[in-house]
Amino acid sequence: MLPLSRTNILTGGCIGRIWYPVGEAAVSLGGVQVVRWRKPRWLPTAKSRLFTVPKRPVIPAEETREIQRLFNNYRTSVRAVRHHLLEEYLRTSATSEVALQQVAEEEAEHQRLMEYNRMENERIAALREIRIKKELEDDLARVAASKQKLAEQAAIRQEEALRIITETQELVKTFINRENLEKAIENALANPVDYNSAIDQEGYIYRGRNTKVQDIPEEDREKLARASQ
Repeated sequence: MLPLSRTNILTGGCIGRIWYPVGEAAVSLGGVQVVRWRKPRWLPTAKSRLFTVPKRPVIPAEETREIQRLFNNYRTSVRAVRHHLLEEYLRTSATSEVALQQVAEEEAEHQRLMEYNRMENERIAALREIRIKKELEDDLARVAASKQKLAEQAAIRQEEALRIITETQELVKTFINRENLEKAIENALANPVDYNSAIDQEGYIYRGRNTKVQDIPEEDREKLARASQ
């Protein structure tokens, strides 16, 4: 076991003396920081200081009076601050007069807002009822108009159907059946129909392939109707 000895350590160009369990030797350690050695707290008091009584400091009277004056000022200021904070707390606490008045004002404001809300709800309900009633009347009028329009369209369709039926019945009468077939043939041969026609520049129609202009008097001529008419 190496004895405790004072060792010279070179740190950053400086030589520090520390107690280290090595022999008397000069060691060069670059970058090592010197740390002050302190006695561990579990070691007892040194024998040289075992019965040493520290000397009581002597404070001058002037300094004592100044310290007392500063302390009195500090105590007065703190007492004033505490008193002010206490009054402020009592003024703003839940049981103070200001707090009770504030609660009463808030309750009155709440009741006023509730009454305003009730009146507003009644007004909106009345407007809603009027709007719903008007919408119902409009819907009934629209349904009635739709029913009237459907009835008119049905009547028009019925009249059109009756007209078609009547025309069809009249047309059926002109059909050629087996009984009048020979008579229809003889009538067609006796009265030939020429479907050819001509139109002049003035719009007069001349029907028939062999029809001549001079054969038809001017007052008896048929004129083509205009498209705009």
